[in-house]
Amino acid sequence: MRARIVIGANFGDEGKGLMTDHLCAQGAGVVVRFNGGAQAGHTVVTPDGDRHIFRHFGSGTLLEIPTFLSQFFVCNPILFFTERDQLIAMGYHPVVFAHPECLITTFVDMLINQFKETKRGKTRHGSCGIGFHETIIRSKIDELKITMGDLWNGGDHLESQLAEICDKYARFRIGEKFDEPKACEVFLDCCKHFAECVHPAGIGQCKDPVFEGAQGLLLDQNNKEFHPHLTHSNTGMENVEVLCAQAGITEKEIYYVSRSYLTRHGAGPLPGEDVTLSYEDETNHPTTFQGAIRFAPLDGGLRTRCGLDARGNSYKLVITHVDQCPAKLDSEITSHGPTRNDVEE
Repeated sequence: MRARIVIGANFGDEGKGLMTDHLCAQGAGVVVRFNGGAQAGHTVVTPDGDRHIFRHFGSGTLLEIPTFLSQFFVCNPILFFTERDQLIAMGYHPVVFAHPECLITTFVDMLINQFKETKRGKTRHGSCGIGFHETIIRSKIDELKITMGDLWNGGDHLESQLAEICDKYARFRIGEKFDEPKACEVFLDCCKHFAECVHPAGIGQCKDPVFEGAQGLLLDQNNKEFHPHLTHSNTGMENVEVLCAQAGITEKEIYYVSRSYLTRHGAGPLPGEDVTLSYEDETNHPTTFQGAIRFAPLDGGLRTRCGLDARGNSYKLVITHVDQCPAKLDSEITSHGPTRNDVEE
């Protein structure tokens, strides 16, 4: 069995959704989300004009390819149903499987995240405000850790855990508690339905997988050059290697994706940033927490970081948005042009 792997080469927004959809159109059994959470924004457009920004679901969903959320994915039941409703309204019927060790984001994690990021003002980290990092931090406390397996087992302690998170834990993180009984009630009901909609599975059950990464190599949690403006996640091959070993997969096709220029949507350094550059982008609108998307010429370290992350495996470099960039690309870069869609992340 082979794995096809899609990884962002830069700061995200490279075209990972486009490439995942392209590979799924060639045939796939499942799309595996191997890092991150619902802070992704992977856009797919069908030949018939259906357009969707994938956050919690795999970018093969418009081809009716199921999604597997690995143990490295952080689930957000609230945002899951928002996106699921959108897909159903479009006429699609998404099927989602998950590993029992997936962490669960609560509405409190989201509120704490937004409170802390707002408080930082001009020193913001670049968070999307959906509680991804806060979920991981809270889950280091065993008594407050909530997993997909807990929800499938009935969530017997979920109500008391949520009360503790709203009170003592929130006061520990931001100095004040959340007295939100109605929000707690809604969230508990949401978790119940989430456990009914998402089915248990392991990576060994995933046949002919396409691994879809979130964010990009320059945002990897171990890339100290850009600390603290990083994601709390392994964005490259590290998680993929673990999953492939668990599934007995030895054949890997790796695709690193980059636009023909650099982007950064969120706070933090952007090497070579050029405020005079402007490119059309239908997905990355200015947001409260991330601000406006920024641009720079493609950097010279692209091939080096892809090669280091590939860990000796061969790989292909995929360049998107070539029609938007008048500058000449490095002659060593091989352009790959998926044709199913014309709008990327």
